[in-house]
Amino acid sequence: MDKDYLNIIIFSHTTFGIRRLRMGKETFKTLLYLLIFFQLALTFLLCDYIQVKKKISLLNQLRHEALVQKSHIQLFSTKIEELEKQFSKLKDFDRRIHTIANLEKGQEVASFIGVGGTSPSVNKWTLKQQPKEVKD
Repeated sequence: MDKDYLNIIIFSHTTFGIRRLRMGKETFKTLLYLLIFFQLALTFLLCDYIQVKKKISLLNQLRHEALVQKSHIQLFSTKIEELEKQFSKLKDFDRRIHTIANLEKGQEVASFIGVGGTSPSVNKWTLKQQPKEVKD
């Protein structure tokens, strides 16, 4: 019958002396398995907690970046609106200048007058004057 039980002896520094605990082997195995299970569960929960903390840190960083980008977008949109206003003012000013200078929209000022080369009318005339080649 001693083979079915484990004796655990606890030494104490108090006046109670030595304590003895008698436990069955099956009960000891069950307690050992439960202890291992709780240790594994605790390890899993601890690892999961660490991962969640890392993700929360990353999430906070991404939220901060999103806020910065949102403020940049708002700044750019206000700048674009200002540029559009300036562009419309310049269009209006250009229209006024055209009106003052008596320029119509169909007229364009030749910007490259006297830049060299032959005029297109001379090129057309020389092409018409050259004899056509006969193909064999």
